[in-house]
Amino acid sequence: MAETHVPHPDLPPPASTVGALGWLRRNLFSSPPNAALTVLALYLLFTLIPPILRWAVLDATWSGDNRAACAANKGACWTFIRVHFDQ
Repeated sequence: MAETHVPHPDLPPPASTVGALGWLRRNLFSSPPNAALTVLALYLLFTLIPPILRWAVLDATWSGDNRAACAANKGACWTFIRVHFDQ
């Protein structure tokens, strides 16, 4: 009597090897030095970006006709930049 082989459907790949999680593991956490550098870079981004954003956008002076308009504010003086580019 001859036996027949019926193939089973392929199993999907493990979730840890495909998609965003797989990409993170392959590219950012593939070795202990890569993981340490990734964590350090994330720490620096979360430490440096908020104060820069606060200075450049939130505390900035956007209106006025000269640099004196920026005297009371501690953020960026975009008025000064705009006045000089208009010349």
